[in-house]
Amino acid sequence: MTRPSADLPLYVINLPASADRRASIQRQAAALGIELTLSEAINGSVQHPLFAKVDEKRRLACKGRPFRPGEIGCWASHYLLWQQCVDSGRPMIVFEDDITIDPRFLDVLRDLPLLPDSVGYFRLHAADRPSSPWVQFGDFVLHRYWRSPLCAFGYYLAPSAAEKFLRHADHWVLPVDDYMDLAWLHGVECLGLKPGVVRSGDLFASVIQSGRKAKPGVGVLGWLSRESYRARLSVRWFAHNLVSRLRWRAPTSNG
Repeated sequence: MTRPSADLPLYVINLPASADRRASIQRQAAALGIELTLSEAINGSVQHPLFAKVDEKRRLACKGRPFRPGEIGCWASHYLLWQQCVDSGRPMIVFEDDITIDPRFLDVLRDLPLLPDSVGYFRLHAADRPSSPWVQFGDFVLHRYWRSPLCAFGYYLAPSAAEKFLRHADHWVLPVDDYMDLAWLHGVECLGLKPGVVRSGDLFASVIQSGRKAKPGVGVLGWLSRESYRARLSVRWFAHNLVSRLRWRAPTSNG
């Protein structure tokens, strides 16, 4: 596995029209002394070849409603960076543009060379979901989540994990962050830093929520399909977690 280094690329997914978000994260980067590379986000309202991967029939069966344009654009934007990670053969950090970066992120970059080879992916934010300490590298502890932590504000990605994500991403049914949690499908364990070093940007979160339309009603059949899928998903989480809990042991320092 290619080890992280001082020149680890830091990508930010950003729509050209989102100048305020771009300016915000660039100001943060300048204050931290890090260099970001903008990755142009895919606009979900403009047709793109990757949108052919949307499985509308399964989507409706599982969620009871179609994707919103922003969800599809988000999927495509992350997918393209996974491809780039594999093609380059180098690890990377992926940020969304509506985040706040904690200064401790610099310490994460410092300690990344101590990351075990077995870890190819982890989230940089901490979710309020059940988890257990799993792996330690330097001053940081990665937790293994027992439920989906939601969101993809920022994450570390190695080519080994990116390849696994891509291998099973021919049919888009769930939002991309939910798909990334399905460890039993693609084999990439659901890990994250606790405490985290990125979080949702409060200003942008409020703007997004105020401008977002309410989700359309799904009807009785849609509701039944959605709840049935949720029940099946809970069973899959339980089975996967059971095996992991049997193998769990307290992490030891790796540096």
